[in-house]
This record gives sequence, structure tokens and C-alpha cells, in this order.
Amino acid sequence: MAETPRTALDELEPDGLDQDGPRWQQRKSAQTRTAILEAAIDCLAKYGYSGMTTQLIAQVAAISRGAMLHHYATKQDLVSSLIDYAFYKRMEWFLAEISKLTEKQRVYDLAGIEVLWQSLLTRYYRAYLELSIAASADPDLGAIFLPKAQRYDRLWAGETLRIFPEWQNKGPAYDLARNFLAAFMEGIFLNRDIWDDETAQRDQRELARKVVRLIWTDELDKKKK
Repeated sequence: MAETPRTALDELEPDGLDQDGPRWQQRKSAQTRTAILEAAIDCLAKYGYSGMTTQLIAQVAAISRGAMLHHYATKQDLVSSLIDYAFYKRMEWFLAEISKLTEKQRVYDLAGIEVLWQSLLTRYYRAYLELSIAASADPDLGAIFLPKAQRYDRLWAGETLRIFPEWQNKGPAYDLARNFLAAFMEGIFLNRDIWDDETAQRDQRELARKVVRLIWTDELDKKKK
């Protein structure tokens, strides 16, 4: 019997998080690991990377430090799994929300852009952002983070092309639209507290939709000529 192809979520899921394993001890271990990673997400959001100590994570997860070290012997081990977990949860959230859209909403209303915006407001994107910023100043963290971020971007590109099949024959236009949206929407997110104007932010997201429509209809190339 042919094996079921692995999905992007399968590729991203950190080891040891399967809570449906056949043995009780395996399920208990997965639950503890998930609790640790969720606590680490909270600590990142509240204290930043520099304040995210293993002792603090154990406290937030309501487990002993010894129990945490049993699962993640070093902070480096924990951070490696945490990066995978933040990527995994953000993609999981995004795919679930996109699946709720009708074809009209997805294709003609470009409602996926609003879902993308909402994904930036999740704890998991904020954790990614904290790690990304810290990695730019910490070579040891950067050596762990950058290869994972590059792999995530490749998986994200393939997975979004799968769930937006209307873009599958668009060639370079798809990459242009995807890269534009990532840069534009993340720029809005990073400046949201400075601008502090929800109406302006909605107008900017509408501008993003207009640009993507131009890319979709090839009008952008025509305007260049």
C-alpha cells in the first residue's frame, strides 16, 4: 500500500507532540511537551527572548524544572523545538481559517488577505517575530533560526499554492504576489501601534487587495510597458 504523502504540517510538527499515541506514557509526554512550548510562547510575548529563561518557562507551564529538563535538556534544544512549534501553529491556524472561506470569498473577494492579517495578530506570529529580531543580534540563535525560517518559507509557499489553486498557473506572478503581501502586511503590523488608526489600516489592506488584483490580471506588467 502506498504511503500517504506528508503535508507541510507533517513536515513542520516538532518531534514528540503526537497526543494520539498508543501508550499512555507517550501521550503524557506529548502533553507535557506541548505545555512547555505553549508556556515558552507566552514568555516570549511577555518578556522577550532575553527574558525567556528555562526556570520561568517551567513556572508558567506549572511543572518542575527537572521535568522540563527531562524533555529539553538544554535551552538550545527547547528553542529549536519552539521555533518549529511557532511555525507549525501559525500554519495550522492559517489553513484552518482559509478552509472556512467559500470559493467566491477566496478567489474573487481575496478574503485570504484578511486571514493573513489576522494570522499576524496570533501569539504564534508574535513568537516568530521575537525570535526573528533576537536572531539578528544573537549569532547562536541565528544559526538555529535562519535555516528553519528558510525551510518554513519554502513549505509556506508550496502549501499556500495548494490552497489557492487559482494561482497555480500564474508562474512568477504568484511569487510576486506572495512576497509583496508578506512585506506589505508585516510592515502594517510593525507600525500598527504607531499609526494607531484602524480605519487607515483597513484602507491599507484594501490597497493590498488592489495590488494583488493587478498582479492577478497582469495589469502590473502592462503598466510597466
